[in-house]
Amino acid sequence: MMKVDEVAVRHPGKPRVNALARIRKTRVARLALVSVLFRVAIARSATPSGALPFEASSWKAADRLFRTDPRWLGGDCAYSVDLGQGRVLWLFGDSFIARRPGSGRSTSTMVHNSIAIENGYDPSTASMNFYWRTRRGKARAFAPGRGDAWLWPSDGVRLGSRLLLFFTRVRPDKNRNSLGFQNSGWAAFLVNHPDRSLATWVLHRVKAPSNPWHVILGAAVIDENGYIDVFGFKEPSHSAYLVRWPAAKAAHGDMSSPEWWCGKLGWMRQADIKQPPPAVIESASTEFTVQRVPQLRKYIEVQSAGFGASEIAIRLADRLEGPWSRSMKVYRPPESNRPGAFVYAGKAHPGLLGADVVITYVANSFIDGALERNMNLYFPCFVRLNFSP
Repeated sequence: MMKVDEVAVRHPGKPRVNALARIRKTRVARLALVSVLFRVAIARSATPSGALPFEASSWKAADRLFRTDPRWLGGDCAYSVDLGQGRVLWLFGDSFIARRPGSGRSTSTMVHNSIAIENGYDPSTASMNFYWRTRRGKARAFAPGRGDAWLWPSDGVRLGSRLLLFFTRVRPDKNRNSLGFQNSGWAAFLVNHPDRSLATWVLHRVKAPSNPWHVILGAAVIDENGYIDVFGFKEPSHSAYLVRWPAAKAAHGDMSSPEWWCGKLGWMRQADIKQPPPAVIESASTEFTVQRVPQLRKYIEVQSAGFGASEIAIRLADRLEGPWSRSMKVYRPPESNRPGAFVYAGKAHPGLLGADVVITYVANSFIDGALERNMNLYFPCFVRLNFSP
């Protein structure tokens, strides 16, 4: 069994922290409802000139969604995938699973990933069913790794009767100057009949080619115009790249011939590319989301900006390929103002109702023992982002 101090706790979008040395130095207490009004001037490269007014506020009424299972005691990452008909899949990273209802984190197992189904698109009124695998009565990750590698979830997409999910493959790193892990690639899986019970889901690994540029794919996935467009990142710059596959082929597990966005050269098959493709977003993150905002008729990229005391930041673009606007900070989580702040995992959730863009983040702390002392820590927090007409 994996114990609390035997696993790695991560900072999506920034290096993860080795729990052997840092587990007791993570997680921050959540604060009360805060509403902040911002006016942001967006760069000419991707937006109209002038100011774009909007409002970003915490959404405490929706936060209770993650606190409805007495054994699921918090998790980070928090990607979501719209499954249709009012069902939303949530994918969490390192998650605390209590041995029994009522027990705390100090005796819990932390698994590297878990999932849940939200029933209803408004998180303030929806219900949630959490799921992880068990073996001999012990909690296990939903998506198991291989050998010494484990999987942290990335984005996914519903493709007809199948579900395509991406994960980042991670291995331990014993270098004394590292944070105890290293991202070592990516994996993709298909799930047949995702409308059935979670207990019946079987992950079918998709054979996908590696790339010579060591770009880890799956950070954000968009399904449109007959293609799935997939963003990936490269270490250590965290710059974002764009790849696509025909959706019909991807739905059948054929991801053998990716096409990369190559700037002035347009889309090119990986086999025909002679030099590294250009990044579409410089200095992005290892985890972020991209979606289209009808009110703006633009795409929005959402991420956490900064390490420790971070803020929610956005970029806008007319096309997925860019050009993207400069990063603009739109919301400062109140937890970023606390001592030992460690706030991360900012991303949006297409399909959810209640705001023009529904966002979550995770607030932690570097203060020793904070995670064990306060059971209000380490649950995703909702933010509502609304744009003025």
